[in-house]
Amino acid sequence: MRRRIIDFHTHLGDIFHGNQNITFKAPRVYPPFPDPFEALSRDRYCRPLIAEDQAAQNVLIDAGQKRVWALGGLASTSQMLTGCGVDFAVSLPVLPNTSFEEALAASKLEPRLIPFTSADFTLPTAQMQEKLIQDIRLGARGLKLHPILQNVPLTDPRTFAAVEVFGQRGMPITAHCGINDYYKPDSPYRHLAPKEYGELSHMLSLIARYPDYILIPAHAGGDCGWEYESLAEAIHKHGWRNVYTDTSFKNAAVMRELATLFGADRLLFASDYPFDGVARSIEECEKAFVDQPDVADMVFCQNAARILRLDD
Repeated sequence: MRRRIIDFHTHLGDIFHGNQNITFKAPRVYPPFPDPFEALSRDRYCRPLIAEDQAAQNVLIDAGQKRVWALGGLASTSQMLTGCGVDFAVSLPVLPNTSFEEALAASKLEPRLIPFTSADFTLPTAQMQEKLIQDIRLGARGLKLHPILQNVPLTDPRTFAAVEVFGQRGMPITAHCGINDYYKPDSPYRHLAPKEYGELSHMLSLIARYPDYILIPAHAGGDCGWEYESLAEAIHKHGWRNVYTDTSFKNAAVMRELATLFGADRLLFASDYPFDGVARSIEECEKAFVDQPDVADMVFCQNAARILRLDD
């Protein structure tokens, strides 16, 4: 029997501030370009996703934008799901650049996409909460927070207000973790995306405030090093039982370690498509749990299906 796979971390459309409204358009085609994401995948995620200097960082930024424009549309995403044998993918919008409405419309055309929503922090708090409640009525299955791209830290009262809408309903909340630059120094958007908002300490503060909510620090606490060790230490120290994490940009050895540190029932397969090609991430997860088929099923599908209430 073929294994069921739920990818818990994918993006549709252009999540950056130069939004090109690409979700429903034909993908762009580029000649070969330097692609650190592809190199990292080819090297099986043996190192953190960091650049040595600003020049290397600029190459990384350019590659990320091109991957979005080439792979982030609905047509390319559907092709990926079929080619990689992915049964469902959680689609994570990031306002102000991509919206729940995009994710929802795409899910009507591609039923394998599971739409999350994103908080509109430009609205007064009460209106923002009411909009999120409406999104849930329309089909949002969880909340995505990106403190850097949304320019709102996880310790902000507006974040608390958004989180409470979902936490009180027992629905999952996932947030970017990792100190990442998304724009070059001369970009007009640089000041709108303070990378320090991705510090793991902010996520730990959010978990401490809401220990009973289903909170998911993406990238196992960060994709720039071994943040997962600090995350796991905090979880065990405080006895937090509702924290999940995902496997994006992690190799088989690290995935096995994550299952040990967090518990196999708290680990979610994820790729961060289109920044990862998915196939390699699936290979690494298969390798990680080749001798533990029950654990593999939990990580690939069962854990996500449970918190997404796919069987309800």
